[in-house]
Amino acid sequence: MHTQLLQAGSAGIGLLLLVCGSSAAQKVDLDKFNYDVSYIQLPREYVAPDQRTYGVRVEASPMIADSYPSDAVYQKIGLSGYEKVERDPTVGVTIKLADLRFLKSDIETRTEQVKDRDGKVTGTNYYYRQVATYAGQGEFQIRGPKAGEKPKATADAAPANRFLAKATSNTDVPTITTVADNNLYRVFTYRSGEYRSVVDASRAYRDAQEVIRRNFINDFVNLSVDQVNGKLADLYGYVPISDKQFLWILDSDNHPEYAVQQEAIKAVQALSKTMKATEPLTALTNDLQPLIEYFESLKTKYTKADKPDRKMRYSAFFNLGRLYLLLDQPDKAIAEGKGLMLNDYDTGDGKRIIEEAEELKQRLAFHHLAERHMKL
Repeated sequence: MHTQLLQAGSAGIGLLLLVCGSSAAQKVDLDKFNYDVSYIQLPREYVAPDQRTYGVRVEASPMIADSYPSDAVYQKIGLSGYEKVERDPTVGVTIKLADLRFLKSDIETRTEQVKDRDGKVTGTNYYYRQVATYAGQGEFQIRGPKAGEKPKATADAAPANRFLAKATSNTDVPTITTVADNNLYRVFTYRSGEYRSVVDASRAYRDAQEVIRRNFINDFVNLSVDQVNGKLADLYGYVPISDKQFLWILDSDNHPEYAVQQEAIKAVQALSKTMKATEPLTALTNDLQPLIEYFESLKTKYTKADKPDRKMRYSAFFNLGRLYLLLDQPDKAIAEGKGLMLNDYDTGDGKRIIEEAEELKQRLAFHHLAERHMKL
């Protein structure tokens, strides 16, 4: 009897170990693994490809032009995807750079207590520095087509063309309107080194005034150029972008899917490096198809309602949604986002994929494109 109990106990312990071992083997830990993405960032406004020209006019005060020639400013204004022309541009930008203004000057004082070996205060040292504040001022204006607006008649508009009054062809021209009118304003502060007297601090500032002025003018113009280029790109530019995205990949090395998942992410990382913003997605789409089929298979392979299986399905829906966004296939990404939400594990990611896909779909339609990859 005693032997039978021992045998039964041993069998029970063996079964418990087997169950625990099986449970441990199915543990699902997901980690983020990055991959590269490249695409053309699409602007807010649409201009037909054959009309993508831009022009620049720089108006700089003599003080600004003396330190930073207007031609140098002109050369630094760029609009990706457009040709720079001297006459009749579709998009025009005017930059006005006024003088660098002196605002105020102050003396800053710092005190330092002098102590003996016993820590007793025996005196005070005074340090002074000159602080001067300047402001660079200007403005810029961008003019170009704006979606949904029609030309407005003005009092000094030219009379209607009598020869086109009864024409049935579409003779509309792109609407030209001011789409950006912004101030260029920057405050700059000079601080001298510390001196033991106010006179020395003031002298250091006085001797360096010319260098200070030129340096602040250069900073002001460069920051203004960056601001103008940023606004131009946001409104009209087709700008190549390189970024990082991530997939959720199994990182539990005792899970039977682990080895395949590691191969999968390495393949995605290798293939994504071949992506170029200015080349079509045809080859990449074909190359990623085996990976898409693999992630799709996980939905029917892990069908239980428990947490480990739901996490595996979550990673499958999420990864497919990201890959379809990578391939500029928003409708398929939306379907994966909906599936992710129905899976009921981190539904917020599903909502985010759907929102991103809807925005991508609208942008592509607005710009008459099938994908965010094109020659510029």
